[in-house]
Amino acid sequence: MKDNRFGKVLAFIRQEQLVHNGDRVLIACSGGVDSVALLYFFYEHRIDMNIALGVIHVDHCLRGEESAIDGKVVADICEQLAIPFYGKTLPVPDLLAANGGNLQDVCRRGRYSLFEKTMLEEGYTNLAIAHHAEDQLETMLMQLAQGRRPRGMPTHRTFGGGQLIRPLLPLMKKDLYEYVDLRNLPYREDPSNQKDDYTRNRYRHHIVPVLLTEHELAAENSVRVATALQEDDAFLTDIAKEHLERLLTFTDTGIPVIHSKDFRSMHVALQKRVVPLVLKYLYNGQTIPAVYNSDLVNQLIFQLSEDAGSASISLPNKWIMQREYGVSSFVRDEEEESSNRIIPFPPNEWIHWGQMKLRWCKASAANVAALVGVTDWRYFQLEEELPSIIRSRRSGDRIQLSGMDQPKRVTRLLIDEKVNQSERDRLPIILNGQGQVLAIPGIRYSATFTKKPSAEQAYILMMVWPE
Repeated sequence: MKDNRFGKVLAFIRQEQLVHNGDRVLIACSGGVDSVALLYFFYEHRIDMNIALGVIHVDHCLRGEESAIDGKVVADICEQLAIPFYGKTLPVPDLLAANGGNLQDVCRRGRYSLFEKTMLEEGYTNLAIAHHAEDQLETMLMQLAQGRRPRGMPTHRTFGGGQLIRPLLPLMKKDLYEYVDLRNLPYREDPSNQKDDYTRNRYRHHIVPVLLTEHELAAENSVRVATALQEDDAFLTDIAKEHLERLLTFTDTGIPVIHSKDFRSMHVALQKRVVPLVLKYLYNGQTIPAVYNSDLVNQLIFQLSEDAGSASISLPNKWIMQREYGVSSFVRDEEEESSNRIIPFPPNEWIHWGQMKLRWCKASAANVAALVGVTDWRYFQLEEELPSIIRSRRSGDRIQLSGMDQPKRVTRLLIDEKVNQSERDRLPIILNGQGQVLAIPGIRYSATFTKKPSAEQAYILMMVWPE
């Protein structure tokens, strides 16, 4: 790799503010050429950037002894460079046998769960991933083929109490090979990357090479275009959120309402962003593929803009958009009565509350397998006041939040957290045996809960919310 490549990556890091003075960077290293180059790049520039480094490797147990050797290579590199190494094992074959699922999805969810857990436990501020320009081009092409906006992978995003970063996006694969070859660095080749079993591999082997032959800068241009699209999208989304604040009103009973004349006043680009925000609001942050397809979004845009006559559109989970002339309402059909619902919450069992699943147990029992697929979790230490029941909220409920002298009213809390009024009575409230509110999972937790594990935190509360 030529010196100007170093400058290109360092300039990209500064431009995107990927690393700051004093950061602790955890590098995800599989042992392949990409991640080994990433590891050494940060090692060579750690003093200039004033950062501390750590390396994490996850063995998915898919290739037997070969997988173990990958981890050994990474561990040896870290020992030679005196960098902390975190070797993790994810028993993917066992997880698939027990729970089924898609191989790549189980690998990714499990891997990133371990990344997040290690960041929190060891106090890292950044997780560095070794995606490069050709990875970005592949991603954008796949998104385009699926009818999605080709925004690519974000250069950085919130993750593990800090951020996930992709510093090598400006570089080509050949740059990384040149980098490690010039330094005679050890790396491993995963034979599964040569197979056409996976969609990304087929793009990598058969489509991207053709594009690069036609235009050698196609991959590097994709990084520039993706960054611009992401910036534009973030800007438009922020504006759409501001419009939604004014656009969405409520009846006295908490039914969301949109007036057609207000909706029509927005540019169509904002309308296309406001509708998914409305749906996200209705579904409490869930991503339900059937809701977010372009045909349905276009139907909603058309009806929300109309004044004449009446219409209705059925949505998943018994939601209905009803329009009477120029006023559209979002209501639930056959809404369940849940105001008096109470269920026991014993340890070591998954308890269903609507589409949500909740479980608490000793923290020592929450191994890798237990955390795969878990949406959120919190540790706690309550020897004499453990979770006892789950029920719907009631008037007068209060929760003791961290940093507050007095308990806060749950009603006020839900308003501050901008929880849709029609959803508030459906939220689970976790109480201990003394009737004290411990948590509103997915919203807020009492002062006794923490995201960061420690020796003192003997228990863990886990939540699964389907995507």
